[in-house]
Amino acid sequence: SHKRIWHLSTQPTMATGATPRVPLVTLSNGVEMPRLAFGTAPLVSKADADAGRGLGRTNPNFNGFLPEQAYRSVTLALESGLRHIDTAVMYRSHKQISHVLGNFFASGRLRREDVFLTSKIMHPPNDGFGTDDSNIPIDDLTPEEVGRTVSSHFERTLSELGVGYVDLMLLHWPAAWYSRDSSNPARRLAAWRELERYYEKGWARSIGVSNFSVAHLQQLMDDGAVVRPMVNQIEASVHLQRTELISYCKEKGIVVEAYSPLGRGTNNILVNPIVLKIAEKKGKNPGQVALRYLIQKGMAVVFLSSSEERIRTNQDVFDFELDELEMEELTSLNRPDGTWGLPAPHDMS
Repeated sequence: SHKRIWHLSTQPTMATGATPRVPLVTLSNGVEMPRLAFGTAPLVSKADADAGRGLGRTNPNFNGFLPEQAYRSVTLALESGLRHIDTAVMYRSHKQISHVLGNFFASGRLRREDVFLTSKIMHPPNDGFGTDDSNIPIDDLTPEEVGRTVSSHFERTLSELGVGYVDLMLLHWPAAWYSRDSSNPARRLAAWRELERYYEKGWARSIGVSNFSVAHLQQLMDDGAVVRPMVNQIEASVHLQRTELISYCKEKGIVVEAYSPLGRGTNNILVNPIVLKIAEKKGKNPGQVALRYLIQKGMAVVFLSSSEERIRTNQDVFDFELDELEMEELTSLNRPDGTWGLPAPHDMS
């Protein structure tokens, strides 16, 4: 009863006649999702400023999201042919995306069915970069309260994006960071039941999770989830390969979507000698090689950029293949400290 066939339009609808060149992956319910998504979480920290990135002299102490960057970056992404936009309540970029989409819809350059919109709800508090109204204090709430809050944030997402439905809604985190609270499974199930309810109404064409471990996914199904998550969005890169989790998701028909595929520029993926060697051999840039590795592993990928050139070149990862030896060389780059700083899924119960 949950196998619905939905197709994303791939007809040229841009004024330029540009047809999206990103292949689609079919989710377990038949929904077709572009394999590349454009991210809208421009996070800037004081560490970025100290390293010569970020806001530098203008606001060196700034630590947080810069949702205003989405006006320009999402415009560039859509103009380049990207059709999958990834956002979240936590990023506070819904209204900026709505503004950009409104311009494209009003001019007739795009229709709603041309665009795949992913958002995420249920991010735990983080004093470092989040606002109080963009997170959910998961540890302080009963399962019933979590469910009500998730429902409220779901409907707020539709309102802020100015759309009747999202193409994919994810639970952003399985629990509060590093929490070992015994009520976490019940809270997750209550939140998931709300996503199932909106899925049944068609207000989400597909539903999934983010940062869930094998244990979280299995527990959710064992506890009585009716709809199996269609996507698990996790941090993954050549330095952070999550082999066991990815194998489990593949076995269960859950599409893995990698975020921070280049490590947010903090862990030297783009200057790694092996990546550079393969890039030179292929006539590609290092970022394209790092993205292609994840694509060949069967993942969808979310990337973020404010550079028009990078937005364009990051899509040019479907016209070459890495051979078996090159894939093995890149697999050897897996590191226990491969994250740029977020908790691992297994760090919470």
